[in-house]
Parts: sequence; C-alpha cells; structure tokens
Amino acid sequence: MSGGRPARGRPGEDRPEGIGARALDPAQRSAVEAPAGPLLVLAGAGSGKTRVLTERAAALVASGEVSSGALLCLTFTNRAAEELCARLGALLSQRAALRATIGTFHSLCYRMLRGAPRRAGLAAGFSVYDQADSQRVIARALADTGAGADLAPALVARQISQAKARLLDPGRYRAMRDSERVGRVARAWERYEALMRESNAADFDDLLVKAVTLLSAPDLLEAWQRRFEGVLVDEYQDTNPAQSELLRRLCHVHRNLTAVGCADQAIYRFRGAEVRNLLGFGEDFPGARVVKLERNYRSSAAIVSAAARLVAHNALRPETTMRSEARAGLAVRACGYDSVDDEAAASAAWCRALLDGGAQASEVAVLFRTRRQARALEDALLACSVAVRIVGARSLYETAAVRDLLAYVRLVANPCDQAAAVRALGTRAGVGPRSIAQVLGAVPGEGGDLVRTCLGARSIAGLAERQGRSVSELGRALERLRGKGVAACVEGALAELAAARAKPSESADAERVERVVSAARVYERESPAPGLADFLAHAALEAGEGEEASERVTLATLHGAKGAEWERVWLAGLSDGVLPHARSQEGEALEEERRLCYVGMTRARAELVLSFARAEGRRRFRPSRFLAEAGLARRRREAA
Repeated sequence: MSGGRPARGRPGEDRPEGIGARALDPAQRSAVEAPAGPLLVLAGAGSGKTRVLTERAAALVASGEVSSGALLCLTFTNRAAEELCARLGALLSQRAALRATIGTFHSLCYRMLRGAPRRAGLAAGFSVYDQADSQRVIARALADTGAGADLAPALVARQISQAKARLLDPGRYRAMRDSERVGRVARAWERYEALMRESNAADFDDLLVKAVTLLSAPDLLEAWQRRFEGVLVDEYQDTNPAQSELLRRLCHVHRNLTAVGCADQAIYRFRGAEVRNLLGFGEDFPGARVVKLERNYRSSAAIVSAAARLVAHNALRPETTMRSEARAGLAVRACGYDSVDDEAAASAAWCRALLDGGAQASEVAVLFRTRRQARALEDALLACSVAVRIVGARSLYETAAVRDLLAYVRLVANPCDQAAAVRALGTRAGVGPRSIAQVLGAVPGEGGDLVRTCLGARSIAGLAERQGRSVSELGRALERLRGKGVAACVEGALAELAAARAKPSESADAERVERVVSAARVYERESPAPGLADFLAHAALEAGEGEEASERVTLATLHGAKGAEWERVWLAGLSDGVLPHARSQEGEALEEERRLCYVGMTRARAELVLSFARAEGRRRFRPSRFLAEAGLARRRREAA
C-alpha cells in the first residue's frame, strides 16, 4: 500500500518515557491482558493506544485464544494499517502478521463483496469509484432527472453519503422529511444508483452498505463469523452506524471485540461518524470491560492541562482525566493580532526563528481550522523562506495524468465502467463532450460493453467520421490490452495513451505515471493472486491519502492533523466564528468544534502557541471562547 500521512514521530515514541521497550503501565497492562470478550479501551491523546492495540492482538494469539489467521484488525487509513502490521510482525513474526487480516473497513468490505458480488447486486470485476468519479455520476444524475441546477453535485454527494452511512435507501431518506428539496435529492439518488448498476460500480459508501447487506444472509453471516475469532478496532469513535452494524453482526457470536478510541477526538461527524457508538459500546456488548488510559506520554504537562481544561466543558464524553507523565515544559501561549495577515506573518516568523535556532522542519507545524486560512499562512511562510508541506494535497492516484492512465486499465477490467469511458474518450484527439454523449447513448445496444461500443463507433448515428475513427482506435487499443497481466496491462495502457496524445506529457506527469507502473509491478510480484480489479480497487482506496514529503514545515487543517504529532505547533484561527466555526455555535456541533481544538492542541509535544486575529477584511472577530475555557485568556499576550 502507498499514500502518506502526517509525520507520526520516530518509531517507538509512543512507549512510556523512562521505562523499558516492553514495559506497560498498569492501565495498559490491564487492557492487554484482559480475557477474550468485549473490551472498550478509552485511550486519551498520547496514551500509547496503538501499542496497546497491537500488544492486545499479540496477547490473544500468544494465549491461544485466537489464531493469527483468524485475527482481524481494522482502522481508517492504509498508513495506519501498515503501521499495525509492522508492529504486530515485531511482536509475533512477520509470517503470523501476514496471516492476520489487517486493513481498513473499506478494504475488508471490498474483500467481502469480491467473494460474492452477485449477492450484493454486482458482477465480477466491478469498479470502485472514488469521490471524484462518484460526483461526476451524480452530476449526470442531476441532469438526467432535472433535479435542479441549484443542487451542487458535491453537496448532493455529501447528503447521499451521510444517508448511506446510516443505512438509508432513497425511499427511507425521502420519508424522513417531507420537503421538495429532499424529494429532488432522492430522485437524483435513485438515478445515480441506476447509473452505478449500468457501470457495474460501487462507491466507497456502497462497500460498507452492501457488506452489511451480505451479512443479512444466514449462510454468509455464519461463514464470516467463523472466519474471525478476534476483532480489534482502532479509532472506534470515528465509526459510523454502518460500520458499527457490521461489527455487531461479525462479533455477535464470539463477542471478542476490542474497541480502542477517544471520545474527545471524535471530529468526523460531517462524514457520518457517531461518537455515541463509543459511548454506547456497553449497550451493544453487555458486560464489556472498560479500561481507561489516562496517562499522556506525548505532551508536556502544560499542554495536557490546557487541553484537558478545554475539553472538560463537553457533556458528551466519559469521565476521564488526562495527566502528563512529562515535565511541565513551556507555558502554552495565546497571542492576538490585528488582522489575519499579521497573524500569518507572526506564525511564519516563529517558524523561521525555530529553524534558525536548529529545530528540524519536520518537527514544526502550523495548523488551522478552515481551508480559507491556508493561503495567507502559506504565503507568509514562503515569504520567510520556509519550505512548506501541505497536508491534504492530492495523492498520486488523484492526479489527472494517473487518472487518464487508469481509465484505460479500468475499461479492460470492467468494460461497463462509464466513468472510465468518459475519461478515456476524453484523451482521444477530436473527441469532445458531444461525441462522448453519442458513444454513451449507443452503449445499451452493445449490452453495456463500452469496448464493443467503441469498436463499432463508425456505425454510431450522428458521430462524424473523424470522431468515429478516433473512438474506434480507442476500442482497438483496449482490445490489445485484454488478457495481459497487471503490470503488462498498465505498461501497455501507458504506451497506448502516449500514442493518442497530441503532445508529450510534462516531466512531472511522466514521473507520476512511472510510479504507478512501478506500483503495478510490485503488486504483481507480491500478490498471491494478482488481478486487475483488485489492483484498481487498491488504487481507489489509496486515493485521498496524501503523499509524504521531505524535510519541510507542515501546514495542515485540524482534520488533516489527526493522528500526527510534532515537537512544536502553532494553532491559528482561535477567533469566534473561525474556531468554533460560525455554523457550529451550539449543541453537539459546538462540542465537536471543541474536540477539534483539543485534537490540535494535543498534536504538540513540547511547545504550543494559539493565535487569533481581530479582523479579516471588514469582518471583525472576538477571541474564541476556547481560550478562556482552556484557562489561557489571562495569559493572552498581545502582538508587539
């Protein structure tokens, strides 16, 4: 697996300071050594949760309660899954770790659907659409249904995604609220589902929903329950209702589920995550043991105390009290500035001074709440000659050149993939939107097979001779790729694409596509049963995890900083209306904003600065209430 995440620090840094590599504190040991059965580990920031999770998994195997091949460890990113696999390999053996199933929820669900696609309403070789593909199909569904130009595809995609996370279908979604707008979204959703069936495709949310549907069948449910004897889940507070239901069904018989999470770090409600899954664990699994990890081994006492004071104002959380095992350290500073430009300049000057003083750039981060803050912060850092790494930049698989290449490969694996066809057709000389629409209109006559449709393009009514010739050439190119192995297919697609282009690719694009070719070779060499569909699903599931960068200061949103840590952190935007956000001023929304601030504060190990601006253009701001709640208002230091 490839992709990138914010720097997590050096290996072993989550081990308790001052004790041996294998030593555990009493709470950690209690979690690791608990007997098989439902276990909830409430792991605060910096409490060594990843180590506890892997040691718990190793202990279950070592005790004989669970065989390594029947072990399932789930997390939310490929990078986190790779880390779990490496740590488990160090505790047991690489061979034992490879027998275990370690991955993301989506990768598990893809594996389940691949084994019984028709039971889930799919055909073999189905495509997995990423967010960009899904939004394009939704845009077409909105146009086909006349649902209205005022509905942005991205907004409709988000509403459909949140509904699927709650296991709703269009009918149940429409019934929840009787409004004209909801009706239009439901109508577009129904058309979207029809288009996805025509393309033999599933989106990310479908992977979860269809996997839950599979487990409604008694024979499949029994088979998967027997398959996994022990299940461990990281970041349980980030699960949505579909993921929670999946786990309830998988673990209903043996009940051997270890859930590790922190209610104070639940920050993905906008994606459908429900912190109540963590808080209600005991209701889902009666008799569950609960272990609290309340010792922070990452941050200084000053940082932990300020963050704990802040998050204590939330009502939706268990009773936990974090304390630091480190020295007091530098006092947390809060600084106010006249404008966002002044605030950005101050953060850049701070970074410059740290670097000039010998700090490593990879140990310094500037965090912010909303993407609109990023431009001023980035400009200020560059003006101070500070090299910047921006978390959230496009991953390898999201770049245009790579998407063009993979569109060819996707059509070889799944000739019904209309999203791939639109992309592949767009690479051909003289083929524009009108010609593409004419080709798609002819697809039903070829049984949904786009490759056959392209081969017969010269007979498509209304398609000009030049365009027909270009589309036919695409069909022949795809025919030449059929039957090739994964690496040979990707290499051949690259050659066909290069021949079709009017001008050579830029050097940066050439470097990116060569990395994909290399990834295909590695996949084919290391996979026990390499297949095009599996390689493409892997690529789709990797999209969205940004690439690693070298020695640079990190600039990241608070959501993008989750799971990372740095020696020194500047958290910008502690202004009312920014953090907390203007649309999240009360109730659960405000509590999530407070958790978001808590996450940002606890990314810092040794030094933390919080800043706010009084103005952005004509907008005026008050200091965030979070400063006072963290006990920092009296120590606020104005800019000189």
